[in-house]
Amino acid sequence: MPVVSHPNLPSLERLESSELVFKEDDSMNESFSRHLHIGFLNLMPDAAFQATERQFVSMLASDDELLVHLYPTSVAADERGNELKNYIDEHYNHIKDIQKRKYDGFIISGANPSQQDMTKETFWNPLIEVFEWAEENTNSVLCSCLATHAIMKAKYGIERQMRNEKAWGIFKHDIGKVSHHLIQGLVDGFDGPHSHYYDFPINEIESTDLEILATNDFAGMYLASSKDGSLVLFQGHPEYGGNSLLKEYQREINNFVSGSRADYPPLPKNYFSGSKIEKIEELKKSLLFRVNYFSGAKKFKIKIKKIDQLLKPKHITLNESLISDIDLNWQSAGKIIYRNWLNSLV
Repeated sequence: MPVVSHPNLPSLERLESSELVFKEDDSMNESFSRHLHIGFLNLMPDAAFQATERQFVSMLASDDELLVHLYPTSVAADERGNELKNYIDEHYNHIKDIQKRKYDGFIISGANPSQQDMTKETFWNPLIEVFEWAEENTNSVLCSCLATHAIMKAKYGIERQMRNEKAWGIFKHDIGKVSHHLIQGLVDGFDGPHSHYYDFPINEIESTDLEILATNDFAGMYLASSKDGSLVLFQGHPEYGGNSLLKEYQREINNFVSGSRADYPPLPKNYFSGSKIEKIEELKKSLLFRVNYFSGAKKFKIKIKKIDQLLKPKHITLNESLISDIDLNWQSAGKIIYRNWLNSLV
């Protein structure tokens, strides 16, 4: 099932060769008997904004018999960089235009919060307003990660809680309500990515009208939904690309190098293979030595030799050869869930 974005998104051009994406004026659009119209609120930070488009499109292109029309929008753009502001102005629908029609489904992406209290984020009020509108004007709202946390608080009054350890990596999941239409075709033990510092008490979710569809004992809830599927809440990330966790790990290493993170980040669980972990540990030892050397010199006011300045740790880029042998089977499981969701909207 290809996806047509209205308007066309430049970042999706690399997917055209795989026939996951058609352009608005493509004559092939008329060859599909079933069409779905999906709104998409993208709240991701600048660096991940366009990659997020491709990730969700890859999930939506999961049924060869359906043509999905995607209508991207964003809110709270004032704090974005000028380049992305221009991109949004040129290629995204204004939220007021989005709200002039009804949709079969609506997706709200995650976001990158800067503080523990979500209600103080600039995206909080616009996100909740769009969600409340979508509840009345679409058949189903699908939320991802931070959006799920926001809806749990705004709709159900459930406060997220800081975990002792971040749920980060690839985890196997137990299926909950086996009869629910969204998880038909899945089996216990399917893989899925997580990346969250916060979680919800399972018993509080069970006290609502939501059904928990997939969980991991360590990582927590992966997927929950209302019984009829009108609200779908992912805490996991089936849409993640193969390099998503690599990019996150790289970002955290650079946060450590720059001093904005106090500790060296742990590895995402169950992601890198053993042979690659050895190379990553070598990088870690090198960076720790260099960071400690320069921080110690600064603390004791020791003058650094000019030649030693070459050792000063700088921004690093992790080579994608580190994930050349990973298993992407979480994407297959994700596509099953998305296919079931889309077919429930027909």
